[in-house]
Amino acid sequence: MTRSFVRTVFAIAIIAACVTLTAGTHRAVTPPMNPTDDALGIGPMSGASIRGGVAAVQGTLITLNTGGAPAITIETSASKFMSDHNGTATLADIKPGARITAFLNTAPTTQPSSALRAQLITIESEPDLQLAGTVDSIDVPHSRFVVLGITITADANTSFGSTFPTFAAIKGVGDLAVGQVVNVTARFASGAIIATNVQVTSPTIQATAILSGTVKSIGAASWVITGRDGKDTTITIDTQTKIIGDPKVGDSVQVMATIDSAHNYNAIAIVKIELHDITTELHGTVKSISASQWVIGGPPGTLVPDFLVKIASTTVIYPDPKVGDHVVVVGTRDATGTFTATKISKEI
Repeated sequence: MTRSFVRTVFAIAIIAACVTLTAGTHRAVTPPMNPTDDALGIGPMSGASIRGGVAAVQGTLITLNTGGAPAITIETSASKFMSDHNGTATLADIKPGARITAFLNTAPTTQPSSALRAQLITIESEPDLQLAGTVDSIDVPHSRFVVLGITITADANTSFGSTFPTFAAIKGVGDLAVGQVVNVTARFASGAIIATNVQVTSPTIQATAILSGTVKSIGAASWVITGRDGKDTTITIDTQTKIIGDPKVGDSVQVMATIDSAHNYNAIAIVKIELHDITTELHGTVKSISASQWVIGGPPGTLVPDFLVKIASTTVIYPDPKVGDHVVVVGTRDATGTFTATKISKEI
């Protein structure tokens, strides 16, 4: 995009923004314009405009795509044309499928027509290439940098900037840094990829982690999650954190978080997980019996591991098995791996 084109469109935008409404009539009032400032010869601007995709071009009429709704046509016989790629254009450059913005003449006319009369039409062009990633390397003498292994060249028309949370002053390739995250739009020219716009979106890519566990505590600015290994992790939350399923203390959750340079976990999303107990059946020998738990294992001398079985008030035990008896145990295993018996019966 040429700098002269940017200045011209910027001037048009300022003129359009200066439109005021007279009290009582609500009719647009066109501000005076110095003829020497009208480089395109388009005359005073009303501030009205329309933007859309082109369905057809017939003679001097452009029909916009309305998705089956009544047609919208634009009369271009008195229009000037500009392209956001090189600044110059004609009606012949407008093809079906293109996107345009038409700045309209709303002055009264005696010519009966349903078409909107355009003073200026700008033709939008899709970039040849768009990419986002980390800056791998920078070659300042040759105005080049590499993203995702792709070499990108900047020229005099490349615009640079930065967005929240950086807002750093970026004027050229020399202000970029390896490791920064950038969004790049580019065009192809003479076998090279030429950047039209480079936006720095983050100083670095933050590492991310997925944590699973149980909610131990919930605070206004942080939660504590107890992992399956029993360790507690403090997770910072903010207004951007997505909390799904309304988890409470004691609920099982999965957390997606970023990890900053100080190894703090900052939650992107916290999702409640509905865990259903899994019914399991064990066959073994009773090793020990107590009021709250039994130990079930293999016959003496075998390598079968012992299992700790919790006894609940609802556990059915029949017909009074003893230590050394062979039993079948039916129960459920929760998220922590604890096995609680629903039924213990002696094998005959």
